[in-house]
Formats: sequence, structure tokens, C-alpha cells
Amino acid sequence: MASEFMTQIFISYRREDSAGHAGRLEEALERHFGAGSVFRDVEDLPPGQPFPTALQARLHSADLALVLIGPRWLTAERDGVQRLSLPDDYVRMEVVRALSRGIPVVPVLLDEASLPAEEDLPADVRPLVQRHAVRVSDAGWADDVARLIGALTAELGDPRPPPPMRRRLALAGLVTALAAGAWWWLGPQAPVFPAGAWQAEVRYHWGDTYQERFEFELAGNAVLGSASFLGRARALEDTGWRDGQLTFVTHSESTMGSETRTSTHRYFITREGEQLKVRYSTAGGFESPPPMVFLASPVK
Repeated sequence: MASEFMTQIFISYRREDSAGHAGRLEEALERHFGAGSVFRDVEDLPPGQPFPTALQARLHSADLALVLIGPRWLTAERDGVQRLSLPDDYVRMEVVRALSRGIPVVPVLLDEASLPAEEDLPADVRPLVQRHAVRVSDAGWADDVARLIGALTAELGDPRPPPPMRRRLALAGLVTALAAGAWWWLGPQAPVFPAGAWQAEVRYHWGDTYQERFEFELAGNAVLGSASFLGRARALEDTGWRDGQLTFVTHSESTMGSETRTSTHRYFITREGEQLKVRYSTAGGFESPPPMVFLASPVK
């Protein structure tokens, strides 16, 4: 099953400046907008892949970019030279390409960080300071992120219909059913949990195809089971089941030379007729591949 890019929020950040904030913000945004809706960690692109081409592919699918600015965003150095002044600085290239696309670019000031002065920035980055900035702090994290999500929802749209809309849709369904003589219709049914075993043929971005298997069980309020990655079953973590949406993460490790890294795989699953629609993304490890969407069928 071929993958496709999903609507995305692109997070640009400098690792030594705001890696922790970037990870927390990604998780908060994906809880609201859905798994795979946020992209970060461009520095983890596969070795040998041309950076401008890869970055353009990620930004091409983004509807909005967040530029996280912490206390070292401007002053970080490489070999004694300000990194932002270097043409090959990842953060500089991300910001310049986001600005050139014409999508909303939002500076996010972390804690007490300030928006840099125009004269302190390269010419191609200066338009960033003309954008309205928002502030997110550790002390007021929940409220600050909630306000940010509200602003992004106004720009991107709410991925979930609000409760009043769901009630109106249910009422419309009742009227339609009664008009058709469906006297037995008793109202909207609760979403059915996708219990059992499911399988999908998944073609990953590097070209290899694997038969992936998913097994789910609902025990009270707890979701149990496993999801395979590269043909190997992984335990479900951070599971959630709400409004017909199943979410969870799994982890895997990869080694390159003497270094081992852990990848986090995020899944967001809904029903699509007799199949499951699986939205999948991964972060960490030695690369950051694009999010994928594929269908899983019940194991017979």
C-alpha cells in the first residue's frame, strides 16, 4: 500500500536550545490534530540524502510552520562561528524555505527568550521577526499550549467536529431514518472497538515491503495488544480509545556503528468500512521518514 503525506505542522528547532520543548509540543499537538500531523527532527534525515530535496518534500506537505526560539537559538555556534550566519545551518534553511512557501510561520518564544532584532539576523531570515509571536513557558505550559492550539485550530481547522455538531448530525440521521420507515432505529451506536487481529502490506519509504500485523483487545478501559514494525511484534504503549479513535505508540532500536538510538512509532487508527485506516509516523532513530497512511484488513 503506497504511503501519502498528511497535513502537517512543521516544527523547526535547534536541538541544543529546545529539544525538550519540541518533543513535548509535538505530543500535545498530535493529541489534538492526530498522529502524523506534526513533523520535526529534520536533522535525522538518512545519510546521503540531499538535504534541500528532502527538506522541500517535508515542507511541501506542511500547512504551517512553528519556529521554536529558546535562549541559544540565535547565539549557538559551530567552530566559533554563529550557526545562524552559516548558509548550511539546518535551522536557517528550514526558516528560509518555510517563509518562501508563503505558509503561516509562527515564532514560538520559549520561557524568557526574546524575538531577535532584525539587524542580528541574516537578510533571508529577517521576515521571521515580522510575524506575530506566541510565548510558551514551563510554568504555564498547559494554558500556553492550549492557547497555541486554539490559534492553530483557527488557522488549520478543527480535526474533530465539536459536540454540538455531532448532536446535530445524530438528529439529522434520526429524521432521515424515520422518514425511511426505519422505526427500529434507536440512535447512534457506540463505536465498535477493533478487537482481533489485522494485517496490512506496508511499503516503507526506502522501498521494502513488510506484512505488518496488529492485535487489539479491550480489557475494561485498558487497550492491550501488539503492532509489528518491520515484521516484528512490538508492545503497545500510551494507548487510548476514544470516539472511535485508537491511538498508541511502539518503540524500536537501531544501531549504526557504535551508536544505538530508539525510535518512537505513533499510530492513529479509525475504521474505514470493514478495514482500519492507519496513520503512522516515526521520530528519533537515525532518520525521520515521512508519515504514512495505509489500510489494514481483518485476519481471516
